[in-house]
Amino acid sequence: MDINANWYVAGSWVHPRAAVISINDMAVLRGYSAFEALRTYDRRPFHLDEHLKRLYRSAELIELPIPWPSSFIADIIHETIERNSYKHASIRLLVTGGESEDGITPTGQPTLVVMITPLGERDMQRFARGVKLITTRLQREAPEAKTTNYMAAVRALKEAAKRDAADALFVNSSGHVLEATRSNFFIFRGDTLVTPREGVLYGITRNIVLELAHGRFTIEERPILLDELPLTGEAFISSSSKEITPVVQIDDLQIGAGKPGPRTYELEQRFIEMIERGNF
Repeated sequence: MDINANWYVAGSWVHPRAAVISINDMAVLRGYSAFEALRTYDRRPFHLDEHLKRLYRSAELIELPIPWPSSFIADIIHETIERNSYKHASIRLLVTGGESEDGITPTGQPTLVVMITPLGERDMQRFARGVKLITTRLQREAPEAKTTNYMAAVRALKEAAKRDAADALFVNSSGHVLEATRSNFFIFRGDTLVTPREGVLYGITRNIVLELAHGRFTIEERPILLDELPLTGEAFISSSSKEITPVVQIDDLQIGAGKPGPRTYELEQRFIEMIERGNF
């Protein structure tokens, strides 16, 4: 770990190894906290305003008041970037539920934590290979809110690792394929791009993908049936860290030709061009 790394924890700048919050905090005791993750390109935060709006929306959905204005948190993020030397970085924001006297009811003020870790250059080999996913019937609580309650995701990722897969797709009781543990999910059926709208986290990169696809592909925001995966020509996942990553296999099913497809490649190239132009 970088000996010069600086994180923001409850009003102080500390080395990650010295970062602590109270064991009586609801984030520790009950997983009650709001969370956000974004990244930087060349020391510039990617769509910071949208990420902050989602942080406040997540907190609202779980009835966790955030006592700081978004401008304050934005300033802390910019200072975090300045205090650390990383060219590209992952930034995680945590607003805890606050301390509790009885272990279930928050009585203290929330704690704000801003963490930063370095990211490498874009992995074009990952795009060239594509990834394998599995499906899981595990379900997340309050999927529209980004919280630290990742129990279903952790369990799903453990199962994915056992099956040599990169991630897992949540499938609900109606047989709808929703999203991966930390990514949104898209398929192409011909020139039609399909992605779920209900029961998923509204990813910042998801919205950008839809903007890049607008006017080029037909877009359908609707449930994706598990039974229609064999009819899928291409598939991919999207997130801040993964950008646009092709999916070439789901469980034992090969997607399309078993390699990244041309439509996904076109969207990835549009995404890269947007980043290189600095249009964010």
